Amino acid sequence: MNSRQHSGKNLRKENFTFSFVFPFVKSLFSEMKWLLVIASVLLINVSVNAADSTKIRKKFLVVGASALAYKGSLQESYARWTPGFQVGIKFEKRKLVNGMLSATFGKLIGENRNYQKPSKFGDEIQPVSKFQTTFFSLQYEAQVLLLTYHGFRIFASQGIGLFRFTPQDWDGNSLFEKDRTRNKGESFSKNAIQFPTQIGFQYWFPNQMGFGFQAGWFNTLTKFIDNMSDLSTNEISDNVAAFRFQFFYHLEQTTRQNTLPQRVKN
Repeated sequence: MNSRQHSGKNLRKENFTFSFVFPFVKSLFSEMKWLLVIASVLLINVSVNAADSTKIRKKFLVVGASALAYKGSLQESYARWTPGFQVGIKFEKRKLVNGMLSATFGKLIGENRNYQKPSKFGDEIQPVSKFQTTFFSLQYEAQVLLLTYHGFRIFASQGIGLFRFTPQDWDGNSLFEKDRTRNKGESFSKNAIQFPTQIGFQYWFPNQMGFGFQAGWFNTLTKFIDNMSDLSTNEISDNVAAFRFQFFYHLEQTTRQNTLPQRVKN
């Protein structure tokens, strides 16, 4: 009898471990993965800063146009592309890792003509099957130089920023205040954190002007770009893909004075 009770306790303990602890750890790791990426980039940035003795600092005005597409609850692929515009400042202080602060304005659209509301929701809920979302994005990214050949540069970048968005119906009316378009009690913030990941190339002319191309994802931490979460019929997380075409204009160049103490000879 005691052995049965003991085995029963072990079984309940194992069930608790696999039904609660393991999913919790898995969920925690999923939430932390982007923070680990950012931490890695920052460590690279700090190490390069300590080792690099470059004294020249440059600033460039960045102006560009983007092709943007949404994927999520109402669109399972990046199928509908819309224009966007980018302006920013690029900083060059080091040889391998440099930064860029930029803002992007644009609009996203999505539609699922075959969308049907899940049967468990009542008639009082009226979700939309197509939408448009205007947004403003502000981000800082660390660009890691991978390859350079004459005027060409290939790089990868990881950033962090703010994504502010407003979902609208096809007529341009805001869906944020229309509670009946979402599940009961479901609300969201118009502001979200993003962790943009990109890769690209640049070409620089001898006069320090240049142009470039970037491709990547915004990686926004919101499920409501399309105004729905619980009413979704798929498990696809909302995201934005972007192709960016950029022009670089040289603004200024400064020389940093060497502040290291000089060794006095006897």
